[in-house]
Amino acid sequence: MRSLSLRARITVMFVLTVLGVGLALIGIVYAYLRLTPVPFQAVLGAEATEGADPSGAPGTAVIDAAVPITQEILRVVLATSLGGLAVLTALSGLIGWWAAGLVIRPLRTIADAAGDITQGNLTRRIEHNGADDEAAELADALNTMLDSLAASIAAQRRFAANASHELNTPITTIQTVADVALADPDASTEDLRAGLTRIREVNARNARTTAALLSLAELEGGAAIAAAPVDMSALCTAISQEHGITYDVAEHVTVTGDRDLLRHAVDNLARNAVQHGEAGTAALSLRPADNSGAAITVVNGGEVLDPAEVAALAEPFARARQRGRRTGGHGLGVALVRAIAAAHGGELELQARPEGGLTATLRL
Repeated sequence: MRSLSLRARITVMFVLTVLGVGLALIGIVYAYLRLTPVPFQAVLGAEATEGADPSGAPGTAVIDAAVPITQEILRVVLATSLGGLAVLTALSGLIGWWAAGLVIRPLRTIADAAGDITQGNLTRRIEHNGADDEAAELADALNTMLDSLAASIAAQRRFAANASHELNTPITTIQTVADVALADPDASTEDLRAGLTRIREVNARNARTTAALLSLAELEGGAAIAAAPVDMSALCTAISQEHGITYDVAEHVTVTGDRDLLRHAVDNLARNAVQHGEAGTAALSLRPADNSGAAITVVNGGEVLDPAEVAALAEPFARARQRGRRTGGHGLGVALVRAIAAAHGGELELQARPEGGLTATLRL
């Protein structure tokens, strides 16, 4: 059966059902005829008048008896029944094949769409115009999966393009600085030292970008994190003091997770608020949340940001624009914060402030 197609298997099951039910009915009828005698009545003696009781007429005898059906009749009944069942079974095969085709037609449509998608057409979706049945549920589930897959592939393509550009820029800068230093035979020690210093700065930035990429890949790949109590009150207070920002921290707020990763996440948000906001506008607050969680909110003032641009800030290598120019950094900080939040069962929410600036809320 496993080697047969789905349509053939449905047909075989249909035929076997008809055959099994038919054989059972024939068996029941045959057994009934064989085991149940046929009753009859015999009247002997004087002729009885029509409508009269033969037992009341003088000189008559009435015999009530029952005799079994003869083997000849049973053979005829059995042969006729089996012949009819054979014809009915053959018809059921044809009807079953046709009915199975109707049943699996939506699956053929889904298979054709899947083949088209496999060829790279990620815009193709499965259309189901039938009843709201299991096939419709399957089509809806596959379309939802395809939407998620298309979005994931698009994000990966953007990530690859941005990563290629981001890693290529420092390599080109190092090459240019080295070429300039080597092309000048009269370069002084100070010039060479300045070139090496520039190369070291660019290489350090490149190393930070690579480390951030590795951390992001590990977190998004489902890497296990440490699970230990973390005093978020002390951690947020220390980070706020390091960056010199205003803070309002509730006491005794503790979560379970990786202290180093959580510190990295909160530090990123605080540093971004200081670097990309107006001076003196950055502020951090910590409040307990449901289920022994925590909500860290970091706000900063500044220019009014486009909500669509803010929504894309969590993408790797995304940066906000200020006065028509891209801000500094490698564009991985917010993406890392989002990945750290997801690894701890939380989320990161970014929202543009109507008066200007940004609100970042990290829920753990």
